[in-house]
Amino acid sequence: MKKVLILGGAGAIGSEATRDIVKTSKFSEIVVGDIDVERAKNFIAQLGDDRLSVMKVDASNVEKLVEAVKGFDLVVSALPFRYDINVTRACVEAGVCGIDVATEISQFDFNDEAKKAGILYVPGCGATPGTTNLMAKYGIQYLDEAESVEIYFAAFRSTAIAPGLLYTTFWEFDPKVERTYYEDGKYIRVGPFEGEKEVEFHEVIGRQKCYYVPHEEVTTLPMVFPQLKKVEVRGCFPPKTMELMKMLLRYGVYQDEPVQVGDAKILPRDFFFNFLLRSKEAREQDVWAYGLVVVVKGRKRGVETVVTLKNRHPPMEEWGGRRAYAKNVGIPLSIGAQMIAEGKVDELGVLPPEGVFDPEEFFKELAKRGIDIDVKIEQYGVGRVK
Repeated sequence: MKKVLILGGAGAIGSEATRDIVKTSKFSEIVVGDIDVERAKNFIAQLGDDRLSVMKVDASNVEKLVEAVKGFDLVVSALPFRYDINVTRACVEAGVCGIDVATEISQFDFNDEAKKAGILYVPGCGATPGTTNLMAKYGIQYLDEAESVEIYFAAFRSTAIAPGLLYTTFWEFDPKVERTYYEDGKYIRVGPFEGEKEVEFHEVIGRQKCYYVPHEEVTTLPMVFPQLKKVEVRGCFPPKTMELMKMLLRYGVYQDEPVQVGDAKILPRDFFFNFLLRSKEAREQDVWAYGLVVVVKGRKRGVETVVTLKNRHPPMEEWGGRRAYAKNVGIPLSIGAQMIAEGKVDELGVLPPEGVFDPEEFFKELAKRGIDIDVKIEQYGVGRVK
């Protein structure tokens, strides 16, 4: 009989993790931890499960967070990534295992402390990072010699679906954020909207232009698989969001110098951020979906081989409307949480998904919920072999 605390479990992403945990898990108690208690109570009332309850949690206060997580068997965090370090530290100090939808590279600095505490903490178990890491792991394990990994995502949602996700969009294209790709043991820094490639995603999304983004797979994959010579991550959002981000960059909205507006001084990006949260147009989007493509290159039995993995899921009309986007992020978080709770992993420390989970088992769980991972294997001069 195990107890789970889901931080941010009533939010845009966390609600899908909560729904899946309620529907598929064996937890005896499921507690939604949120700063907005009323919202959380209204949410769990819709689910109608006696195991559910709400607890007020302020993730900005580490001391209070440590006390909040004590007594639980597992902490699931669907909070924005600015809280990642706090949640990791709290789990380590309380001696409670955890899993996180987001990743902050400095979370891995707690690896030794987590081992001493006898816990496992897994950052970055959403769509990307998360499912993409395991798609890459599948390809790497199939090959005898894996050399490179290319990751592409298309996150189709409205621009301002929620404050945390809008912040993520701004962050992805901030010229001050360090975005890199990994090559021959070095990290090559690139700017926003560099490295353009056209990628064919599943039929709901189609062909889109992707660009380098500052994602953690470029760090965690070489950490787990040091034989890799190159790792790249590119991504995109719906075209109108990409046009908006290009405009913000073109007009210097990311500048650090505030602008005088009447009696107040305000940073241009802060104005746009708050404006978009209140904009009806920024909450509209015709297609809600998530596309993932991972290409792993190397050799199999001495022959140059390419393993291409691509996700697909039902269209929004058949899969909860706007929820079709968030399901692709919240469901992997739930699956990872249940694998930890059920003792399907033995590792201790702070480790990424590819260092912990079996990809084939993970894919089977995704498929049960409507997310399929298709695999195509091609050998140069031989053709398709699988």
